[in-house]
Amino acid sequence: MTEKKPFRMLNPRLDANFKAIFTQDSDDSRKALKSFLTAAIGRKVESVTVVNNDEPRQYEEQRGISYDINCTFDDGEKAQIEMQSRDEGYEYGKRAEYYAARLVSSVIDAGDDWDKVPQAYQISVLNFTFDKANQNPVHHYIMCDRKDGAKLNERLNVIFMELPKLPEIKRAEEAKNLPAVIKWCKFLKEADNPKKQDLISELTKEEDGIMAAENTLNKINMDEWRWIIQGQIEGRKRDYTSGLLAAERRGLAKGLAEGAQQTAIANARNLLQKSNLSPEIIAECCSLPVEQVLALKAEL
Repeated sequence: MTEKKPFRMLNPRLDANFKAIFTQDSDDSRKALKSFLTAAIGRKVESVTVVNNDEPRQYEEQRGISYDINCTFDDGEKAQIEMQSRDEGYEYGKRAEYYAARLVSSVIDAGDDWDKVPQAYQISVLNFTFDKANQNPVHHYIMCDRKDGAKLNERLNVIFMELPKLPEIKRAEEAKNLPAVIKWCKFLKEADNPKKQDLISELTKEEDGIMAAENTLNKINMDEWRWIIQGQIEGRKRDYTSGLLAAERRGLAKGLAEGAQQTAIANARNLLQKSNLSPEIIAECCSLPVEQVLALKAEL
C-alpha cells in the first residue's frame, strides 16, 4: 500500500506565488485572473491582458523584483494587483492613492480628450490589518464628498482586502453564502492550510475561477525553484523578525543595566552623605568601582 504523502502547498500569500497564480500562460491562470478581478471590482471582466510581467528566473533580493500584476481590460481600464504579505510600516493609504493616480496618468497623452481617462483600480491584498478601527475585511475607496458622499467620477479606485479580518467559518458548507470577493480572500488565506482543505474544496465547487486558481497553484507547486524562492523569502522574514526581537531585547537589557547603574550611584551618594562607611565598603555594597565612589565623594 502506497503511503500517503503529507499535504504541502506553496503559500499564495507570498508575493512570488501570488503573482504566479494569475500570470501563467494557461487558460486556468487567465480564468482565475478574470474571476478575481470580477469579484474585486464588482463587475464582470470579460477580457484582461497582463502587461510588463517578466517571470523572475532567480531570487536575489525581493525588493529588487516587482511582484505587482499590471492589467489592461478590453475597454482600456487598468488595474494593478499586489499582495502585501507583511506590514512594512509604509503609509499604505497614501501609497495606494499614488499608484492609482499613476495608473490613470500613464494612459493619457497631452491633448487627449478627458473622456479618454479610464477607470483605474489599485487592488491590495493585505495579510495584516490596515484599519484597526473598522472590522470590514474589504473596502472599495473612491473620491467623494466628505460630507454628503457625492461621488466625483470614480476614476480612481483603491481596494483593500484585509485577510486577518475575514469571518470565521465553522463548517465548509457556510462558504456557499459568502460574497465572491470573500470567497477569494478565504482561498488566498487558507489554500496552503492542511486543516482547511474541506473549505477549499467547497470554494472550488462554488467558483470556477477559484478552481482554476487551485489548478494553477497545484501546477506551480511542482516547480522546485519556487520552493527555493519561498524558503529564501521566509528565511529573510524570520531573520528580519529575529533581528527586531534581538534589538528589542538588547534595548531592554541596556535599559535595565542603565537603570541599575543609576540606582547604584544614587545609593552610593546616599551612603556617603548619611554614613561613616569607607569608600571601599560602599563600593562593595553598591557593586561600584572604588574609583567611582571616590569621585562621587569628591563631588559632595
